[in-house]
Formats: sequence, structure tokens, C-alpha cells
Amino acid sequence: MGGSPGGDEEAALAMAAQAIGLDLGSMSEDERRQLREELAEMTRVRAQVAATPVGEVLTSHLMRFFDLALIYLDATPPRFHEAAVVIESFRAVLDATGNELGEHEPMLRDTLAQAQMVFVQVKESLDSISGSAGEGS
Repeated sequence: MGGSPGGDEEAALAMAAQAIGLDLGSMSEDERRQLREELAEMTRVRAQVAATPVGEVLTSHLMRFFDLALIYLDATPPRFHEAAVVIESFRAVLDATGNELGEHEPMLRDTLAQAQMVFVQVKESLDSISGSAGEGS
């Protein structure tokens, strides 16, 4: 492929710097070294992700959806709309990719059911508190 290894590395470094709004020409050697290290780490992480089976990556992300739904439900007051969007997104991804998730699919379906159950419990609890407060007026 055309250039020298050092030239290719310098071109990649210049593109990385430009992508984040830095001028490679105005950077000190220490800043360039740090940018090279960060670029190498980013490349290593990307290669690691690319080597991971899609089922594992999606499972990890869907578990974050579950955590996010719980965060919204735990807010004061609970943010039901946001939690519902996250739970519905979880369901949609699971339905669209279920067969690709292999051994993770049953656990994720259970996790989705748990998120839905927590949503209903929090909603009913809040409705019950609201109803009790209205009776005392």
C-alpha cells in the first residue's frame, strides 16, 4: 500500500488529531506521544470488540438498558415515560435479535420481564400513595 510505516502512522495521527479538533502541527512531542498512545489503545479496544461474539456484546448493552430503566424508575418522582421507552427498546432489540443471542436469550427475556414487573410495581405503589393522600383531604 503506498507509504512508509512511519508516514502511515503520522497520517493516522494527523487524522485522529483533526477528528477531535486538534492541530497536530501545534502539538508538543509529549502531546503527540500521548495522542499516539490513546490511538493505539482505541485501536486495541476496537479489535477486542470486533473479536467478541455479537451475542455477548448485545447482552452487555441490553443489561445496561435494564440498569437505565431502573434508574428512571428510582428517580424522584419516577420518570415513567423514559423508563417505558428504555423497556420498549429492550423488548424491540430482543425480539429482533433473539436467535442471535444464543444462550443469553432466556436470561435476557427474564430480565425484560423483571423490568416490566418493576415498572408496574412502582406505578401501582405511586398510584396507591396518591389515592391514599387524596382520601385524607
